[in-house]
This record gives sequence, structure tokens and C-alpha cells, in this order.
Amino acid sequence: MRLALPALAGAAAAALAIGGLVVVSGLGRSFAEPATDGAVVVELFTSQSCSSCPPAEALFHEFASQDDLIALEWHVDYWDRLQTAAGAWKDPYSSSAWTDRQRAYNQRIRGRSQVYTPQAVIDGAAETVGFDKDAINGLVRRQRSARGAVRIGVTATAAGLSFDVKGAPADAELYLATFKLEASTRVGGGENNGRSLRSAHLVTALKKLDGKSPKAALPAAGYGCALIVQEPGQGRILAGQYCPQARSS
Repeated sequence: MRLALPALAGAAAAALAIGGLVVVSGLGRSFAEPATDGAVVVELFTSQSCSSCPPAEALFHEFASQDDLIALEWHVDYWDRLQTAAGAWKDPYSSSAWTDRQRAYNQRIRGRSQVYTPQAVIDGAAETVGFDKDAINGLVRRQRSARGAVRIGVTATAAGLSFDVKGAPADAELYLATFKLEASTRVGGGENNGRSLRSAHLVTALKKLDGKSPKAALPAAGYGCALIVQEPGQGRILAGQYCPQARSS
């Protein structure tokens, strides 16, 4: 369906990896190697209250298993206030900050801050409907061919994660996105009332890192993270890399 939400400062339009293991000495745990260089960042803006979003989330669950993509799922908050016969549903993963991120992309890519779900943004440079696999794959191929020479190295030690970024412009910004690997939610309201929704790579935090010596803590059990190198002002994404992910030994 298509739903206009003028009171919420936008429109919610529904049209809709990791490799082998390397043992890190001294940690007593094994870590999955990050995705290979050149992985394209695909971001999904979605909501558990949106009836057209589950197919997009299923698609991104698939993308999350590919080592040539960095798949991130951002749950926006403007659907949380939608009243239906079943009542409103507060998406437990929603955030106004993720809505702001989506709005900034739309302003830069589409020339207007109006937003819709489900929306896919590819490398911060192009957008399409979040469940359109063919369109997303086409944009991924286009962005991969346009990628520059920025490379990210990741080192995991007992003290945490260290990142080595090469080839990035001096003004590039580094962000660490922390995400829940998987989640299953029984929805009790909104357009998906009564459905059990399964999602992957649900972003829970976004932190700007020091560009000279970027470091971060190891992700907690059940969580992962990805480093994003991005042009200033939430511009084009220049590179992305998953963090090594802790697994039970």
C-alpha cells in the first residue's frame, strides 16, 4: 500500500559473510574474517509497522550473508505513530536518528527530504525501492565500478579493534555502525499486527571515529559492526568493511 504521513514531516511510501575463521591469539575465541575489499554498502530504511517492508527485510537478510556487500538495516520512527485498527506499534529498533539519516540521503540524492519505506540506499549515492532485488543489484554493480582506491584493514586484539584506512581523502569521515546480527519480533500492532518478523543486521548505534587512529571495542556476542568511510555531510560512501565477528569456540 501507499501511505502519506504529512503530519510526520514526510511520506511513508510502500512500493517496497563472512569468510573463514581466523584465531586471534590470547582471546580464546575465533573470529570471522571481514568481507573482502570493495564490498558495496547497501542500507535499508524500514519499519515493523510497514506492511510492505517484510519482503525488503527478507531480501536484506539474504544480502547480509554475502561477502561482497555490507548490509545494514535502519528502522525509522515515523511509522511508530501510525494508528490502525490494531493500534500503533512502537518498533523496538526504531530511532529518530535513523529517520534523520534517511532524510539527509533523500535531500542529497532526490533533492527533497520526503521519505518512504522500504527504501534502499546504495553506497550513499543512489536509491531505489527496498524490495526490488534487480534494481538494487544493478545499482550495486554501478557503484562497484565507480569505487576508488580506498581500502580498510582490520586488526582484532584483546584490546579491541584497530582500523587502517588507506587512500581516503583527508576530509573523509569514519563511522562505526554496530548492529544486532539477527532478531525475530512478534508484532502487536500497526499494519503487521500478529506477524512474526525476522531481520538481520539491525543497526543499534552509529559512532564517528577518530580518522587518524580509529579504534573500537569488540562487538558483544550477538552483535556485529562495520566501518564506513564516507564523504563529509553524509555523502557518497567510499569504502565499507565488516568487523571481525566473535563466535563461540
